[in-house]
Amino acid sequence: MKTNLTTRRILESFALFLIGDGVMGMLKPRRHSLLWDCGPEPIREFTEMLAANRDLTRGIYLAEIALGVLLASKQTPEQPQWLG
Repeated sequence: MKTNLTTRRILESFALFLIGDGVMGMLKPRRHSLLWDCGPEPIREFTEMLAANRDLTRGIYLAEIALGVLLASKQTPEQPQWLG
């Protein structure tokens, strides 16, 4: 039971990261994409493509927010033993 609760907490934390990252990307898609412009050449090319295509980038970040909300909404606590 404890491991299951720990897993749900980790998943909810990841979901909150997705939501926050998605919101920042929606507000400032170019700036936020270029913030991650590092690493191997294929990754840099991808982030530069995102920075150049604001509408596509916002769509991706909107999907990221939706995934985060869906994931967070699935993380329900079990009923405490003393209630039940």
